[in-house]
Amino acid sequence: MDDSLDILFLGSLFPKGKEGEILYNSTSGVQNASNVLQHGIVSGLDSNCPGQVRIVNSLLIGSFPKHYKKPCVKTYRFSQTTNGNDINAGFLNIKGIKHFSRYWSLVPHIKKWALEKNGKKKALIAYSASATFTKLLLHAKRLNPEVITCLIVADLPQYMSSSRGRSIVFKLFVEVENKRIFEDIKHIDRFVLLTEQMRDAMQIKVPYAVVEGIAADAFDGMTDTLVNDGNKTILYTGSLTEKYGIMDLIRAFEKLPGENYRLVICGEGETKELVEQACERDDRIIFKGLLKREDVLKLQKSATVLINPRQNNENFTKYSFPSKTMEYMASATPVIMYKLDGVPGEYDEYLYYVEDGSADSLKNKISEVLSKPPEELRDFGMRAREWVMREKNSEVQAKKIIDMIERKQSLKQC
Repeated sequence: MDDSLDILFLGSLFPKGKEGEILYNSTSGVQNASNVLQHGIVSGLDSNCPGQVRIVNSLLIGSFPKHYKKPCVKTYRFSQTTNGNDINAGFLNIKGIKHFSRYWSLVPHIKKWALEKNGKKKALIAYSASATFTKLLLHAKRLNPEVITCLIVADLPQYMSSSRGRSIVFKLFVEVENKRIFEDIKHIDRFVLLTEQMRDAMQIKVPYAVVEGIAADAFDGMTDTLVNDGNKTILYTGSLTEKYGIMDLIRAFEKLPGENYRLVICGEGETKELVEQACERDDRIIFKGLLKREDVLKLQKSATVLINPRQNNENFTKYSFPSKTMEYMASATPVIMYKLDGVPGEYDEYLYYVEDGSADSLKNKISEVLSKPPEELRDFGMRAREWVMREKNSEVQAKKIIDMIERKQSLKQC
């Protein structure tokens, strides 16, 4: 790989060694999926370009006092990359001034890097389409027109902030922010998208790469904990959100006859009370609540099948790739899910797809898969794991980003 690159990753990951502190101070949900993906991208960039990647970071956390215990985030250095001299920029974490504080705390670090003369091709890669980060990309370009700006779009701006139950002021703020983001996007040089369909939605006319996610081997060294108790376990881990299909899954499972079936559910969300009521109706349903990540991984490894009940019935599915898909596949446990528009066809032979959106169809697919011999299920799951770890690991996925940055101006996709 060309050693003349100077890459600055502008992100919001949780630095190594700080995860516990961030979780302790958070009084509401944290952005785990975003954090995992950013760590994967940084690791992959560093593997392709060791010693050429630096990080300027700004924590993506809830505001004080409702969602985070501290009103101020301190600036500190950390080391995430090879020979890393990375920095976490502090800011005032108070609602109303937080966004401005984050921006201005990052400006000096972006300026110093952009104006630093080292004879290398500079690339500024920002994670997520927030107005704070798109403005910083444009600021770097004004300071040094030679900087290649690249935005990683994990979610389309219009789907990033739910307006349900929010005030009119909040909705107006989101609308204004989204307009600013889409205006900024017109002036960015490169894009990393999670799905091909994002390109048309964002009207992108510059080079882009599709990186739907990164398969991280969280199961490396974990022994097979499958318990042979005669039961067949279907496991769901994730948000207990109506639109993600958790209640559809419960309704389908309740139709499924057989005392040796178990549906285990882990997570938190708006339907928690309904899930608990389902446990009372059907003692085969087991709700474990919000667990530590290592405990969730052990359950994924030991289940008979893993399931994602999100249906392909909403527009946003074209613009998202469920992060749990790769984690599920990496466990070597077979996966049942719907064929979503955002999932490329290369995944098809490694997943069990539900035919349509009816409860009977989901029930029938669960029954069909669980009736297969254990050896067949093990082989299917292992093939999925081997494929995703070979084709979608951090080094392979990040190379797509590097190649796209180094390519001349064209619309061709990596």
